[in-house]
Amino acid sequence: MLRVSLTALGLLAALPAVAQDRGGLAMRNSPIAELGQIEANTNSGCPLSSTSVTVGVNQATAFGSSAQQRLGTFGGGGSFGGGGGGSSSCRPLVSTQVVAGANLALGNGSSAGQTITARGPSGVLATNTFTRGYNAGFGASSSATQRLTNLTGR
Repeated sequence: MLRVSLTALGLLAALPAVAQDRGGLAMRNSPIAELGQIEANTNSGCPLSSTSVTVGVNQATAFGSSAQQRLGTFGGGGSFGGGGGGSSSCRPLVSTQVVAGANLALGNGSSAGQTITARGPSGVLATNTFTRGYNAGFGASSSATQRLTNLTGR
């Protein structure tokens, strides 16, 4: 039940990011020139947005059990220019990163540890980050540790 809830939370958090691929420039000057510019950008293979969703569920439920989990997502996004004669790559305009985790130590003497790290592209126009976690230890001598990191850039 908890896994389904976290998956739903992750999807709900990522849905606004889908809307980022819609839109473009405001039509201020010549609509034909601006439409040409938008068309050139979309046909060059460069995405308008980048979305990263990392969700982890970790649990130790039996007496004396131990569960450890480490997840990582490292988003792309090249660099402009590329000094060295190679072809330049492009970066998205907007980056959205979602990190969500549930870490549970539910048995007596159990331990659960979870680390989730996400790193998105640098040099984007806007970055949206969403980081949420649930960490709990229930039972005598149980321990739960959780570390969630949501970074941008290199």
